[in-house]
Amino acid sequence: MAKLIGLASTKGGVGKTTIALNLAAVLARGGAKVAVLDADPAGHAAAVGELGALPFPVTTHLLEEVEASAVAAWTKGVRSTEADYVVIDAPGALGAAFGAVVAIVDLALIPVGASMLDIRGAAETVGIVRRHRKAGGRGRPDILVVPSRVDRRTGSGRDVVGTLAGLTEPVAPPITLRAVVADSLSGGEAVPAESPSGQEFTALAEAVRTRLENI
Repeated sequence: MAKLIGLASTKGGVGKTTIALNLAAVLARGGAKVAVLDADPAGHAAAVGELGALPFPVTTHLLEEVEASAVAAWTKGVRSTEADYVVIDAPGALGAAFGAVVAIVDLALIPVGASMLDIRGAAETVGIVRRHRKAGGRGRPDILVVPSRVDRRTGSGRDVVGTLAGLTEPVAPPITLRAVVADSLSGGEAVPAESPSGQEFTALAEAVRTRLENI
C-alpha cells in the first residue's frame, strides 16, 4: 500500500511545492515508484510537471466541492494511485481540500521559514494537523517540520532548527535558500543529486523514510 505524504502550510512562500517535487525526485531516484498529486488550485507542481523532465508523474487532483460525496470521491482517487509513495501538494488556504489532505496522509510535512511570521504559520498548521489527528483517532498523520528557504547568513537562519524545537514536533534537516533550487524548477527539473541542495533533499528523504517506517 502506498505511503501518503502531504505538504501542508497555511502560509504561502515557504517552499511547499519545491519540497514536494524535490523530495519526490529523491525517492524516485532511489528506485521507488512515486506519484505527485497537485491539490493546490495554484497548480505550480502541475506546471513544472508539464515540462516533462521530472522522473515521476504530476497529476492535478483538485477538490473543489465540499459535499461529502465529493470528498469521498477525492479520497478514493488518492488511495487508488498506484505508487510506493504519493506526495500531495496541498492548497495553501484552509478549506475542504486542505482538510482532506491532512485527514488522509500518513505523514504531514510542514515547511517553515525562519521569520517570526513563518513560525507563527507553522504553529497554526501544526495545531490543525494535531486536531485532525485527534478527531480521526488513528494516530496519524505523523508530523515532520521542515526548515525551508533557510538563509544561513542570518541569525534567525542559523538558529532556526533550535527555534522550531519549540513546536514540540520532529524537525527535519534544513533546506538552504539557494538559486539552483529555483533555477532547476524553472527548467522543469529537480536539483542535481550531487549538488549541496541535492544532498539536503536526500537527507530530508531519509528523515521521511525513517518517520514512515515507524508508522
